[in-house]
Amino acid sequence: MKIAFSLLIIIILVFATLKQSIRLHNSIERVQLPTQQSRQLSEFGIYNWMTVGELSKKFSETEEKIFELLRITPEPEDYKLSIIKLRKKYNKSPDEMLKGLMSIIDDTSQNGGKHE
Repeated sequence: MKIAFSLLIIIILVFATLKQSIRLHNSIERVQLPTQQSRQLSEFGIYNWMTVGELSKKFSETEEKIFELLRITPEPEDYKLSIIKLRKKYNKSPDEMLKGLMSIIDDTSQNGGKHE
């Protein structure tokens, strides 16, 4: 009797483990790698956490040009602030900042600039 009960528990545990493994495998298969078309700038994108100086180096643009594309008149301390902090400081909407970031990227790619 004890052996039959132990076998029943083992069978149930194996079945439950198998079911969870299949569900996990199916979930992993549904995850798709990002493509150039599916990657989008968003409020939580990496460019929002970069400073204007870092963007300047990345896209081979002057800091003044980046401020111009973001439509911000900079103050001396603005050069050390991240894009997201600049957005909050100047009460810019996320859409306005995203358009500015996209114009930086587009402007650089059209002019054959460095984009790593």
